[in-house]
Amino acid sequence: MKVVLISLACLALVAVECALLRPLGISVARADVHVVFVLFFALRCQTLEGALGAFAAGYFVDVLSGQPSGLYVFTSVLTFLLARLLAPFVDVRSVKGFVPLAAVIDLLHTLAAIGLLSLASPSTRLGPLFSAMWPTAGLTMLAALLIWPLLKSIEGLFKKPERGLLL
Repeated sequence: MKVVLISLACLALVAVECALLRPLGISVARADVHVVFVLFFALRCQTLEGALGAFAAGYFVDVLSGQPSGLYVFTSVLTFLLARLLAPFVDVRSVKGFVPLAAVIDLLHTLAAIGLLSLASPSTRLGPLFSAMWPTAGLTMLAALLIWPLLKSIEGLFKKPERGLLL
């Protein structure tokens, strides 16, 4: 149930992001909101439910952004697996650790997306995508800073109370 609520929050924020990007004319440098959710799935969920959540986050971006079909589904699940491999080596209990890690994971996600785009259509101009990597990582850090309280409150709904000797 936790993954469903987090996925619904992801859908809402991705829809807002995609709705705001088109009228503003922003297409390259943007906050990758779904990467923040994929990172949270990798750090706080079981493997199968986290992978399903990452798949859902990528699917939402594919459907709502108009990007090549399947690109963000694949890169979101790949990013989930990479973040899952990094999870034992990082200690992310607060926003101070989550925000910089979100930037690193977003850079890896962007590199994976650029690599797949270059394989799928060699005529794609990759220069603007490479130049937008750092602003995108910065905006994703800002998004992670703003989304962290929402994710922690959703996670808090599903915490089991500690049992003592009398219970």
